[in-house]
Amino acid sequence: MVPRRLLPRHLILASVLLAGLAPQPVLAAWQACQGTTVARPAPLPGGEPVAAPQNRLGCRHGVSLKVGDATLWRCQVVPADDGDLPEGTPPYAFLIDRPGQERITLPDDLMAGRFTAFEVTTVDLDGDGKAERVLAAWNGQGNGLGVNRWTIRVFDRDWTLLGTFEDVSDWGDTSLLRAPRGRRGCDVAVTTVVDSVNRRGVQGISFRARFHRLAGGRMEVATDRPMRQRRYDRAFERQRTAHFRRGQEERGDPGAWLKRAPEVPVVTD
Repeated sequence: MVPRRLLPRHLILASVLLAGLAPQPVLAAWQACQGTTVARPAPLPGGEPVAAPQNRLGCRHGVSLKVGDATLWRCQVVPADDGDLPEGTPPYAFLIDRPGQERITLPDDLMAGRFTAFEVTTVDLDGDGKAERVLAAWNGQGNGLGVNRWTIRVFDRDWTLLGTFEDVSDWGDTSLLRAPRGRRGCDVAVTTVVDSVNRRGVQGISFRARFHRLAGGRMEVATDRPMRQRRYDRAFERQRTAHFRRGQEERGDPGAWLKRAPEVPVVTD
């Protein structure tokens, strides 16, 4: 049997050093969006919803939020005879009232009567000096990992709907981030939990962010910004669990969780 020849110690150390000096992939910066203001409803007095304004949908009670000259109501739809809702009628809704304007009615979904679990962020998404509104509404929490499900709607300053994203996972303050270098404004990180296979061929799940920008008056995929994806392993689980244990009941922190995650080529569909 021929003995295996070993490299001299100084060559081993040199190879380790060179490996450490090898160029590493440069990730696009995940920086907080500047100049944003966030409005959230105050806690309900006694924890009970209050009567909503009269409306055709039958939204009876909920909570209100003032944003500029607009008043948003998140309310529960209750049939007049307390029976079943007519087919196609949403169980909850958002009502947006503005002086002298027609009321905007949007379907909604909500778990456990947590009416106050929503927010409106005022932010200049396309960098034109005019602010948009981002309505983020928590809908519920899944079993197992306890992933929080949100619906995100983007409006212009006059409350014209520019884009809707449903089933967004673990939305949080860092879901709005500064646009990449060479472009003004801010982007929206639409995060989801997806099936994945790691390098060893083991199936599992990953947390993915696909970025969207406002261009030409509508929301579209930001093709100049690769997606980010991180395997949901034990390290990720510990980080995410610690975040929610600090009192964040519904809102996640995608920016912290994906800051160093690998980039994935943009998929357009």
